[in-house]
Amino acid sequence: MKKIFYLIAVCVLLLSACKKLSLVENSKYETIAPGDPKYSYLKIINVTPSSPTINYFIDGIKFSAGLSSTGTENAGYNYTTATSLFPDLGYATTTPGAHVLTGKIVAAATADGGLEVFNTPINPVAGKYYTIFTTGQYSTATKKIPSSLVIEDIKPALDTSKIFVRLINVLNGAPNLDLVRGDVATGPKLISNVSYNASSNWAEIPTPGSGVAPVNKFILVNSATGAAFTTSASLTFSKGRAYTIYIKGVLGNANFIPTITTYTTFY
Repeated sequence: MKKIFYLIAVCVLLLSACKKLSLVENSKYETIAPGDPKYSYLKIINVTPSSPTINYFIDGIKFSAGLSSTGTENAGYNYTTATSLFPDLGYATTTPGAHVLTGKIVAAATADGGLEVFNTPINPVAGKYYTIFTTGQYSTATKKIPSSLVIEDIKPALDTSKIFVRLINVLNGAPNLDLVRGDVATGPKLISNVSYNASSNWAEIPTPGSGVAPVNKFILVNSATGAAFTTSASLTFSKGRAYTIYIKGVLGNANFIPTITTYTTFY
């Protein structure tokens, strides 16, 4: 289960080939061909507001960043650090089939170290890629992350003259949303009616502009009213790639304001 797959030089979720809190020097890693049916491929992103800092386990075995270079447990993942700790591209591998994915507060935490706060069954298929978002709001009363969203990442037919995008709505309290190109709500609609805790299919931008990486403006619109839900965001995307756009936070909460985030999913 604990092997490392690289799509490019950057990676997501470094997997340790050693036992928890035990450092192995000069570990040898298997080179895995993309889509090898011996494995399933996972990326996990924590978008749960108020989530404690956690690490992830599959069937009780540490799955996310088991050790740092110092030989101690890594800093873990929470709502604030999720983006920087999950860079573009890259998936960790597991064996296909039924598993239990859990999240536990890092052992070094002052409060509730090692407590399990997330638990969900997963059933990844051989050779397929998935992104798993932990969602909902963390409850200090129950000490649980209440929900998750599992998305199969299916690569679109990329074209070096086009850009592909998809929209994921993980904003607590959000209405159904449309993704519109431009800076006004009445601009060209790329994606329609994405409900909370859901993902759209891929949509193409056939004429994204001049240059290799043109800047495009996007705005999110309330699907029911047609009114602008956000102000426009100027995003630089490279042609020939597919990008995930997601909005996270808590509607009406100043501590977790709606935030648009993006990452490269395929190239």
